[in-house]
Amino acid sequence: MQWDDVRIVLALLRAPKLADAAAGLALDASTLSRRLAKLEEEMGTRLFTRTRDGLQPTVVAERMRARAEAMEADAAALVHAMRSDEPVTGTVRLATTESFARLLVMNGLLDLRASHPDLVIEILGENRPVDLTRGEADLAIRLSVLRQPSLRARCVGKTGVGLFAAQSYLRSRSAIRGASSLRGHDFLMPGGELARLPEAKWLAPRGGRVVFKSSSMPALIAAAVAGHGIVPLPLGWGDMEPDLVRVMPLDAIPERKIWLVTHDAAATRPAVAAVSKHLVEILGRMFASAATSQART
Repeated sequence: MQWDDVRIVLALLRAPKLADAAAGLALDASTLSRRLAKLEEEMGTRLFTRTRDGLQPTVVAERMRARAEAMEADAAALVHAMRSDEPVTGTVRLATTESFARLLVMNGLLDLRASHPDLVIEILGENRPVDLTRGEADLAIRLSVLRQPSLRARCVGKTGVGLFAAQSYLRSRSAIRGASSLRGHDFLMPGGELARLPEAKWLAPRGGRVVFKSSSMPALIAAAVAGHGIVPLPLGWGDMEPDLVRVMPLDAIPERKIWLVTHDAAATRPAVAAVSKHLVEILGRMFASAATSQART
């Protein structure tokens, strides 16, 4: 099989909707459909079954998945080897949330410039997800994995969620020894698009008084530091805030995976590869620390 044929199979395994897979391959849906039909004819077997919900892979296609992904990795390694002597220069745009951007800078993101002085890192810090397939950013840190075939997603850490507050607040209020003792406390609640977070939904019926809501995590943290109440935060965030202490972990909320995402086209740039590697190291340290702290709790 030619690599172009393998890319078609991979794209459809990852995004069974024909239109989504075609977009990731920069093809139109009719062209992709014809190429799939031609490939199945040449192989003498059916790779995908057409259903109302999209294309469902057959046993043959599933058997191809691991080998196809290995070919993809080899192709990327070949491109990287060809470009390994290129200098790490230019701008790399990283999309993440405002609060995560602050943590990355605090934990050494810009230290990479010591070995690559011509590198510029631009952070797009907002809650709105950017579209990497349209070139809005080179890299993104996200809490949900993406299924588009032209995007690469790597899990770089996991974090639980907990409640945090300033010592000044805790000294002035009744002790908290579990969910039932939260009644009567002041809550700093995620608002706007963040109101959909599981921790916001968990905290809402606990009998506390909502004194502040915001879609800005830095604003919520600032309110907590000032002693205005209890705020739910991912452990990787809260444990790094020197003016906050962990009140209790929220064990009922599943751990959240942190994904580093890039586009195939951007991943081959030496500058993007260098920033990706540095981010993996930073995030590994951040969330290893949070996991250790959670285990002690």
